Amino acid sequence: MTTNRKYALIAGITLLFMAAAAILTFGIIHTMLIVPGDPEATTENLTSNGGLFRTEVSGWYFILVCDVVVAWALFIFFKNENKKLSLLTAALRIIFVSIFGIALFHLINVLKIINGNITEVQMSGEQIMDSIESFETTWSFGLIIFGFHLLLLGVLALKSKSIHNFWGITLVVAAVSYIIVHSTKFLYPEFESQIATAEMALSVPMAFGEIGFAFWLIMRGGKPKIIYKTISI
Repeated sequence: MTTNRKYALIAGITLLFMAAAAILTFGIIHTMLIVPGDPEATTENLTSNGGLFRTEVSGWYFILVCDVVVAWALFIFFKNENKKLSLLTAALRIIFVSIFGIALFHLINVLKIINGNITEVQMSGEQIMDSIESFETTWSFGLIIFGFHLLLLGVLALKSKSIHNFWGITLVVAAVSYIIVHSTKFLYPEFESQIATAEMALSVPMAFGEIGFAFWLIMRGGKPKIIYKTISI
């Protein structure tokens, strides 16, 4: 097995583990426990399902570690194509990981509150909601940086002679979707419902870009090359 093949497998498999963890952590547990705009219901859910919330937090930390592994593996996979661009791409993902790590401190604060005296917890509903909203806001800001990471990853794929342009284009489309959705959350918060609709519409290209590329890495990455382009972009 070549070095490139090994790191393609590491990146691809780790990305799929991340996707599965994200579905469980955010798609199921977080949406089950958190009731937007309702501190009382959210607090009741968290205190009644403390173990489930701890599972969510653990899931987020698992995703954070996986992000670091993916950044490292993709850097090595692409470094022979364009070392400087590959390094910048990895650096943007590490910056995102750092911001995401800061966001997770807000969930740790929620854990500390719900592990306290039950009466104090009931009185801290607004504080709990503020911490959760701070987590989501900080994470959303980090996803803008993540969008730029995907953009450069798409450029790397487009420059590579051994990767079909289809994958580069899907990564760029996913990147633009992330950047548009999460930038508008900061620039135009008054259009929350419209942004939520746009996010739902763009969720497919956002997910498919990286997950689709993960499958390509597992099935084709680092194998004997099929030359798709005679001239790199």
